[in-house]
Amino acid sequence: MRLLFLILLGICCLAACIVEGVGNEVPERNVCVSLTTQRLPVKKIRTYVIREGFMKAVIFITKRGLKVCADPHANWVKDAINHVDRRSNAKRNTVQTNPTGTQKSINATVTLSGN
Repeated sequence: MRLLFLILLGICCLAACIVEGVGNEVPERNVCVSLTTQRLPVKKIRTYVIREGFMKAVIFITKRGLKVCADPHANWVKDAINHVDRRSNAKRNTVQTNPTGTQKSINATVTLSGN
């Protein structure tokens, strides 16, 4: 009786592992099921992702890590994308023109005299 129970338990565990493997074939997590109509403050947006699919959307990622789906054709969404792009380009240009660890050049004249 115990042997039958252990075999049955082993089969159940094996079946659970197989079913779990099939369940992992879910679509990507960045899929929007609805679009917000409410404006998102631009200062709270860190970045964005544009998704093509059955529902075209812009996924805004906030500074807190929240993902908000919005209609890419809405004017406020276009404005927010432009603002985020300008902000990231400005940061990139600042980093390129003022790299960390640079020193200011000093214009000093040194005169060598041989006595």
